[in-house]
Amino acid sequence: MKKTALLIYETYCNFEISVALEGLALKNKEVVVFAKYKDLIKSEEGLTVLPDRSIDEIIIDEYDSLLLPGAADIRSAIEDKDILNFIKKFKDKIIGAISIAPILLVKTEMLNGKPFMAGVNKEDLFEEGFTNEDLNKMKGWDDCIKNPIEDGYIVTDKIVTSIAFNFAKFGLQFCKMLGLDIPPKIFGL
Repeated sequence: MKKTALLIYETYCNFEISVALEGLALKNKEVVVFAKYKDLIKSEEGLTVLPDRSIDEIIIDEYDSLLLPGAADIRSAIEDKDILNFIKKFKDKIIGAISIAPILLVKTEMLNGKPFMAGVNKEDLFEEGFTNEDLNKMKGWDDCIKNPIEDGYIVTDKIVTSIAFNFAKFGLQFCKMLGLDIPPKIFGL
């Protein structure tokens, strides 16, 4: 069975990927944790994690999927060409991106002009240099609060995106896209 790569970065949000990771564990799907360097990374919640591998150690043929958590501050990852190149290697594979992480996929041009959810408002991204063309089908934080999507996520091609408060639905959908049947009742849904 191919593996799932989990990319972490400073202040990544652990709870947003907890259901996805538990679903993968329940089905004995191996997860390999990557970061730019094989140095300790502190999560938003204060957990300190040592990645299994640095991003330059990827053997892409061993993986069928990538999981991207949100972060309290993802700016350094969005501006890092090495991280963006790592993500691009998963172009035709299953990708789960939650909270602010879908913006990494916009930066790599995987989601440009396509529907997706992100835990940020468009106006905040315009200030960072993103254009309306980049984000024209984005459902941002305020949109998700005012007009929630019942499923709690958007699937575009092989990419599932969501926002933080839908982390359980997001995690189950990521597993489902990998062919892993996880009963929603396990997670109170």
